Amino acid sequence: MPGLQVLVVGGSIGGLATALALRSQGHSVKVYEQTLVHDTLGAGVTVFPNVLSALQMLGVDLARVRATRVQQIKRSQIHADGTVQDNTVDFDTKTWPWHNATYQDLFTALWEALDVDDSRRSGPKVEFHSLTQVCRLDPANGVIYFADGSEAHGDVIIGADGVHSVCRSFVFNGKTERFRLKRHVFRAMVPRERLIDDPRTVQFLMSSGQAHSYHYQDKTLLVYPAADDQVVCIKLFYDDSTGFRNLSKDWRDPSSKTKMLRLAAGLPEECIAVLEKIRDRDLLDQPIWDMDPLDTFQKHRLALVGDAAHPMPPYCGQRIAMALEDAVALGVLLEPGLVAREVEERLKLYSRTRKVRAGAVQQTMRGLQEISICDIWTSFDPTCFHAYVLNHDEQAYARQALGVWKQQRQWLESDLSVDHLNADHQRPSTPRSMLRGKGDGTTGNRRIPQRKWWSVKMTNPRPWSKVFS
Repeated sequence: MPGLQVLVVGGSIGGLATALALRSQGHSVKVYEQTLVHDTLGAGVTVFPNVLSALQMLGVDLARVRATRVQQIKRSQIHADGTVQDNTVDFDTKTWPWHNATYQDLFTALWEALDVDDSRRSGPKVEFHSLTQVCRLDPANGVIYFADGSEAHGDVIIGADGVHSVCRSFVFNGKTERFRLKRHVFRAMVPRERLIDDPRTVQFLMSSGQAHSYHYQDKTLLVYPAADDQVVCIKLFYDDSTGFRNLSKDWRDPSSKTKMLRLAAGLPEECIAVLEKIRDRDLLDQPIWDMDPLDTFQKHRLALVGDAAHPMPPYCGQRIAMALEDAVALGVLLEPGLVAREVEERLKLYSRTRKVRAGAVQQTMRGLQEISICDIWTSFDPTCFHAYVLNHDEQAYARQALGVWKQQRQWLESDLSVDHLNADHQRPSTPRSMLRGKGDGTTGNRRIPQRKWWSVKMTNPRPWSKVFS
């Protein structure tokens, strides 16, 4: 049986991951990206177990991601009188398995996985269309209308067009304005060879797997290795009370480096030196976006993934992690052999299950946003954080939800078939839409399981509020 025709709007991490997941289920996938080459500069990505497991489920070569494990972080607190308080934290592999990669390596690994032919990718090769700007959608009929007057038709539309999503307005008719948070971040990557010859910056390369953090007033500088220790990623967080001015779409500001060095005043000499190694064209001055949770991630044949559905502060790499988990969930729920008339029900199931998980993580990341970065390491229980946020298997979770949903559906259909086959006709045949029962979980003489398929029991059902001490 031929697979579904899937149209993906957005060719970033979430879009490529969803294309990979649905292609592996035998579906035909087309990806539409409005840019020519996706911007992969200036971004380091924190990689925790739920990211690695999602990539593995998608069939991505983890060696190509080149994630570097952080074994230790050296923290320096600079006080107002100029004194510095240093301490070192060692990370146990099981309690806090922290890896770092670059956005470029992650993007490339997904792209290469899409281009590989093997037995796990049963669908045709994914078609990628660049420079295609979406202006309107018809979720009920599965139609995308482009700015050049052309259109595309499919059985499923996936909105993976990020925080500035066009697709989002076609899912939720109300007000879904995104907003910038007070905290902003400068992001950049510097090659190892640019630091190794400078005695002020060589200390960032002396120990493999060592990260550095500096905290001064409302600013935090993070310097950590990535790409098999060949790249140093830099993040300078700061609170920007004037951050509501409009920035360019790619977040670049010609005065960014000057502004960054001005904000870094008061940090130690080695910090200023490593910031000076950044080239102007490699620097991003990036606001942190958030948005109030949507009531649903789905409408008719349209479903949202990643930042289009649930933008959140990008702490602990969970912004990208949620996009990858969305893709894994869709790969499970839109299984092989699914026909077009069943798509809407499956996308409703996707929305209900993912809202539970993504909503909880979004709440946790918002909690971290309210905490001073220098206090993050001591403000929550890492064991609990690992259990609920990082140690999550979305494939198993989605399969369990789908199994419960199918079981409940079979009970309903079985009840109808008994009505039709009952020779005594003791009860009239009842339309499925009217099976409301008696308020006690029963329909006629048969009991329907009351387990809700959108709230499958998690492995450790302790409340999310316990993440914070």
